Amino acid sequence: MNDVTLCTKCVMTSRTPGIAFDEKGMCNYCNTHTPMQVKPEGALTAILDRFRDKGGKYDCIVGLSGGRDSTYALWKLVKDYKMNVLAVNYNNPFKSRQAQENIDNALKILNVDCVTWGFSPDEHRLTTQKNMKIWAKHPSSNMIPIVCAHCKSWWPGFFSIARKNNIKLFVIGSNPLETASFKKAGFGGARTYHKLSNLPKMIGKSVGEIVNNPAYLTTNWSMVLKMYLGSSHSTPYMRWRYKDITVVRLFDYLKWNEKEVEAAIAKELKWRKSDELPSSWRFDCRLDYIRRLMYASTIGVTELRDLFSKMIREGQMTREEALERLVKENTVPKKAVESVLNQLGMKLSDFNMKIDESLLT
Repeated sequence: MNDVTLCTKCVMTSRTPGIAFDEKGMCNYCNTHTPMQVKPEGALTAILDRFRDKGGKYDCIVGLSGGRDSTYALWKLVKDYKMNVLAVNYNNPFKSRQAQENIDNALKILNVDCVTWGFSPDEHRLTTQKNMKIWAKHPSSNMIPIVCAHCKSWWPGFFSIARKNNIKLFVIGSNPLETASFKKAGFGGARTYHKLSNLPKMIGKSVGEIVNNPAYLTTNWSMVLKMYLGSSHSTPYMRWRYKDITVVRLFDYLKWNEKEVEAAIAKELKWRKSDELPSSWRFDCRLDYIRRLMYASTIGVTELRDLFSKMIREGQMTREEALERLVKENTVPKKAVESVLNQLGMKLSDFNMKIDESLLT
């Protein structure tokens, strides 16, 4: 980190795509930051009231990964809002053991039914393996999302489960700060790259990536199309295909706070982070261990650094706290990385890039 400049307010570095600093050393992401705004909680309860006790077995459906935010959403809906919830979980072959334990505890304590849905585990793993090997030939931060094509294509499956159970309300517990700002310089985040206004940039960058790495021509393009159409509940396709289902993001009405979220679910649902990682964020999918290395080794910045920077701007963390936490939490045990790569039949030496060893412990 000796060759980089840090923003004087947050912890983003001069390596961050699209970053610029003013005369005070403050980055453009800080200068243009808009604080989180939440709608009145009464507006949320009014929506929930419209769907509660309408004669069906369930009032709403909630995606549950075993991570902190989705677990909190489930707890909040059942305990505070008295909703009859059907949980849905994606059958991810890279799911961490602790995430599954958290899911089991939450379902048992809250007495909630859950449907597990997914592509064939072998299909998911083998497609991920192929895409990872293609990516490793010519690493590019823009193409990291293709490694997670299956997980970015689960929304239609979840919505189909809602329809099958005659559920008209889908409540999402995603963290409003988690989409990395620096992705705007690439294809964009999952909630933005499907926009028609972004299409020319998508096409241009895609052609460039294929020219640099023609092996992408052999990837599963039907899955890529599914990822594009169903990467988010808010894509034009999803809004058209499932227009009969209302979607609510919980943290549009309740201000997200890391400490409050983790304290509540630890106390009420026996929730724990994985022992494999020092960070409590995104441990539910072990493939993210590799993604952290991929981002750090291609552009020199991780999504966790971006999250902490946003938390600084929101007044939830001081810059000093963020720097201290990054030393510990922005790392991944090498043993865990090798374990995940073993599932893919790969080794760190297969990656055609200089691995950021500072992230490995």
